[in-house]
Amino acid sequence: MKSYLAASVPDFLNQSTEDIVGRLAIRVGSEHSGNETQQIRAWRIQIELLKEALRNTDSKRWGILLELPLLRLGRRIDTIILIDDVVACVEFKIGAATFTGADVDQAVDYALCLRDFHAASHGKRIVPVLCSDQARTTQLPESVDFIDDVSPCIRTNGEGLPQVLQAIAGLSEGDQMNWQAYDAATYSPTPDIVTAARSLYSGHSVKEIGRADATAEALERTANRLKEIAEEARRDQKKVVCFVTGEPGSGKTLLGLDLVFSGTAGRVAEEPAALLSGNRPLVFVLQAAIAEDARQREGIKADEAKRRAQQALQTLLGYLKDHADADAHPPENVIVFDEAQRAWDADTGLKLLGRAKSEPELFMEIMGRLPWACLVCLVGSGQEINRGEGGLALWGEALAKSEDWTAFISDKALAAREGLLGFFDIASGADVPLVNAPDLHLNSNLRAYRNNLHGDWVAALLDGDIDQARDIAGEMEHAPALVTRDLSELKAWLKARRRGDQRVGLLASSGATRLVAEGIPPSPRSDDLGTVVHWFLKPVGDFRSSNALETPLSEFVCQGLEIDYAGLCWGNDLIWENQDWVPRKMRAPKWQLIKKEDARQYRVNTYRVLLTRGRAGTVIYVPVGDETDSTRNPKDFDGVFDVLLASGCRHLS
Repeated sequence: MKSYLAASVPDFLNQSTEDIVGRLAIRVGSEHSGNETQQIRAWRIQIELLKEALRNTDSKRWGILLELPLLRLGRRIDTIILIDDVVACVEFKIGAATFTGADVDQAVDYALCLRDFHAASHGKRIVPVLCSDQARTTQLPESVDFIDDVSPCIRTNGEGLPQVLQAIAGLSEGDQMNWQAYDAATYSPTPDIVTAARSLYSGHSVKEIGRADATAEALERTANRLKEIAEEARRDQKKVVCFVTGEPGSGKTLLGLDLVFSGTAGRVAEEPAALLSGNRPLVFVLQAAIAEDARQREGIKADEAKRRAQQALQTLLGYLKDHADADAHPPENVIVFDEAQRAWDADTGLKLLGRAKSEPELFMEIMGRLPWACLVCLVGSGQEINRGEGGLALWGEALAKSEDWTAFISDKALAAREGLLGFFDIASGADVPLVNAPDLHLNSNLRAYRNNLHGDWVAALLDGDIDQARDIAGEMEHAPALVTRDLSELKAWLKARRRGDQRVGLLASSGATRLVAEGIPPSPRSDDLGTVVHWFLKPVGDFRSSNALETPLSEFVCQGLEIDYAGLCWGNDLIWENQDWVPRKMRAPKWQLIKKEDARQYRVNTYRVLLTRGRAGTVIYVPVGDETDSTRNPKDFDGVFDVLLASGCRHLS
């Protein structure tokens, strides 16, 4: 991921503009096609502006990089200037006479990508600069404040660029960065699931999304193994089921999308394949995202784009209803079953479809009608939040009853009895071929890319092991979460991070019914799909967007999806008492303890889902309560607040 040109500033100034432009043109010509004449003209002006600015500053120690690729965005940063220990990220708009909001967002997003995904930028302060060379002169800010190491965007015209660079030099506090090391550093972007779906659907693979680290290598190994298994099933005309396991945010859905959209057994090879999910909000959000992207990219009509998206991403219940008849042969030989641990049992099958069979049994029956089949089950632990979700035991029972199916699963997943409820115990006694596939278990966490131990911390916290949670938090570079008793403070914190393309939003448990007294409205229902799609996809400025911070989403609506910064509003449906979590439900006019073990676990899992939605960070609002309202006892909230701090969270103030 090296820039098109990197040098010390003195060397840059000694090179002729034409030599520099020539080097850039050769590189861009080998990688891209486009309006090269216009690009070369812009480069000439940009380079002359940079030379003029650098000659008028104390730049002898500095380094400079031109055209640094950012694969996650499919773009390149125009210029990076290493000013001692500060990174100036400069975006040029040659010929522009204004500073548009979109251009400012672009410059800021580049800076955020450097901070989050570029190894040499880690821990450095970054200043985004937008240079519209024909704009009117603007005043430099009196001071520059950094939020999570990135400042607001500084706007300037070409004439004011020297003053901007000199002002940034005044912010330096440490030694000069090495420009060679900076240029050679790895860039390992972690796309959110919506961005990944768009990228994969457009024909890219997991490898091409752009990570360059051990996590990417592991993902690629798993992706390749899945494709090998699917190809073997087709070649040998056999039926296989693969269990891909890992914690929330480890990349399971990303792998499923890769297999369906770009795998050798998927759309690229013209082999029918589809990803199915019982999570309707997830399906509809991804359908809307990739349909709009396909419409803009390919110039096709909206109806056709929507049809293609719906063919690749489907709801589980719709699939089962479409193939309920015994002679209904599905067109897809390759099916990805998202969140397979949430498969429902025979009682639920009777209610929904009039057949007393579990979801795994029905799937194996339907796909068993084909000459060959590859069913990929994506499995996450601790995500069951609905009655009737039987866990992996149902898959073991279905395999024991079915014929001609071979199961691929990692030995590590089989050993995890809690996450794979009873699978080994049931299936091992039956005549079920089990193949050990170590690559099908993912150990990484892609979602919490700034806190790789976040999933472990959430597990320890909700298991009630506060000492272990505190120890895990102590190993983290950033606190696992921030906590506050002030809702306006939480919103102000989130608004300050609502920059570039980053998305913020509020979350709340569906059982936290008394948050309405704190001014927090209820979440939209999971069947209010249009509202949920707008929440995840509409931009800043649209009141329907998550960024408006007006409406929270519950666990039923946000599961499987993600935002950059989450504001979790903690209700008193899960309180801390006598050194343990106490799940409750509202039975108006008072709270009632939840006694059934499965229902208790569902409530705990609700907060597991909510605590793992934020990619870059989470802030938790714990209300103060009201002594005059028995349903909002301050003591209940105080207990939650205290245990969160004891587990390693940091006070927002």
